[in-house]
Amino acid sequence: MMKKSILPAFLFLFAVIATAVPGAARADGDKEQAAVELIKNLGNEAVKTLADTSLNEKQKAQKFEELLDKGFDMRLVGQFVLGRYWREASDSQKTEFQKVFRDYMVSSYSDKIGSYSGEDLKIKEAKSLNDRESLVYALIERPNGPPIKLDWRVRKTKSGEEKVIDVIVEGISMAQTQRSEFASVIGQPGVGIDGLIKKLKEQTMKGEG
Repeated sequence: MMKKSILPAFLFLFAVIATAVPGAARADGDKEQAAVELIKNLGNEAVKTLADTSLNEKQKAQKFEELLDKGFDMRLVGQFVLGRYWREASDSQKTEFQKVFRDYMVSSYSDKIGSYSGEDLKIKEAKSLNDRESLVYALIERPNGPPIKLDWRVRKTKSGEEKVIDVIVEGISMAQTQRSEFASVIGQPGVGIDGLIKKLKEQTMKGEG
C-alpha cells in the first residue's frame, strides 16, 4: 500500500515560506532570483489562504489546488515519477495518469490545512544547476523541534515560467521517492500502470470522503 503523503506532503510547506527574510537569499543570476521569488510568492499566497477565516476547508483546498497548478510543473513531475513506465504507457494511459496523479496530489495535502503551528522557513541561497534549473536552499525553523533542511528544485519552462519540479527534504528527493514507490506498485503481479491508476483513484476518493 502506498504511503499517501510521501510526495504531496511537501506542498503544505508552502505555509511557512512567507516568513522568509527579504534579501536573505543570495542569487547570482536572473534565473536564480526568479526561482527565489517563485517560492516566496507561493508561500505568501499559501499563508494568506490559511489565515482567511472566511474560507472553509473545502474552499482552502481549492485555493491550494490553484497554487499547485501555478507553482508546479505537474506534467513534468508526473512524467518523472512514472519513470521508465512512461515510455511503455499508451497515450490514453498517460493522459489518465496525469489527471489522476494531480487529483491524488491535491487530496493528499488537503487534510493538512489548518495544521500550521508557527514554523518559519528561511531561504539561504539559490544556485544554478544548469541552463534551465536552479536549487533554492532553505531551512525550516520549528518551535518544537530541530530545523529541517528543505531545498526546492525550480525549472524554467519552455514558456519562460519558473516551476517547482522537486523538493529535497533532508537530502531526500520527494519526486525520486515517489518514483521508486510507484515502480514498486506497478511491478507487483497483475498491477501494471492501469493498476497504479486504480489505486491512486481509490486513495484519492478516501481522502475526499
